[in-house]
Amino acid sequence: MTLDLQHRLTRQTINIAISKAMDDMRSNIKRSLRNLIDLGLLFAQSEHQKWFFNTAQKVISIPRNPYYKLAARTIADVNIQTIKTIGLNLGYSSLAYGARKLKKRQEATALPLPWLLIFDVSESSPDFLQQTEIVIREGRDMGIYSYIFCCHEPSNIITLCAIAKRFHECLFVFKVFPDLITAQTAEVLSKLHNTMVSVQATDESFTDESCLKAFHILKNNRCFYGFHTNYNESTFAEAISTEYVRRAISYGNIFGVYVAEKGVSASCRNTVHDFVCSIRGGAGLPLVTLEWSRDMEEISRRIGVPEGYRTIRPEGQSPF
Repeated sequence: MTLDLQHRLTRQTINIAISKAMDDMRSNIKRSLRNLIDLGLLFAQSEHQKWFFNTAQKVISIPRNPYYKLAARTIADVNIQTIKTIGLNLGYSSLAYGARKLKKRQEATALPLPWLLIFDVSESSPDFLQQTEIVIREGRDMGIYSYIFCCHEPSNIITLCAIAKRFHECLFVFKVFPDLITAQTAEVLSKLHNTMVSVQATDESFTDESCLKAFHILKNNRCFYGFHTNYNESTFAEAISTEYVRRAISYGNIFGVYVAEKGVSASCRNTVHDFVCSIRGGAGLPLVTLEWSRDMEEISRRIGVPEGYRTIRPEGQSPF
């Protein structure tokens, strides 16, 4: 059996099992979530994958863990096909199958490779957008199945959604400013099931009207979305309060990412990282929280692709 055929069969098997579990969630969230974690452990191959699912089993065994509530509101608010596709593309295609391909290529070439590519679409350059699909196709063939689009214009979203549609096994995260989320862009995003949206939080208290409007539009379109916020020594304290997280949850966010600004001290980063770990822990709140640099380092180390990510800009050269 060829590796590609084995991959397709494994992906199809996991997809069927996930679909069954998602259907069961409507009647029994707790049992279905336990079954999904058991499924992940069954297909886990590396020691790090087994560690993750064993840890997940321990967390959901805590009676008051936040993940039953998170699963319940995600099922209620987000398109079911989107939830399944994101889980399959990130959990299996990217962090399992893709990581194995990347490690083999790194061993053969002695060249480091990322598991995530970030496209900074700061200019609507036709050449840059045309090259994007070529880079994604090349990246996917190497084993890169996760991509972030940093968009600066509504037209970027429309164009890049057309590209994302052609790579159904890949995960695409659209990192946007709130004013880029309109009825039109949200509708286009909602029709793609392999996309997530991360909205820039423009203040430390979730009071900006453009941000709240973006959350409202995305929720009405049943999109999978969260927020990202930049922090520094002066702003981090309010952003890592439980009240801040509760407000994010009340606006339908599923995840939140904390990004340290340039020059932020190690002690400040450690404080933020400790906070996000507590929020996503067994006694935390129903929001998946990340400290970008620390968690990316940890994920990359565990899947054996230590470089993590590369950023591609219009004026840049080929990422490979």
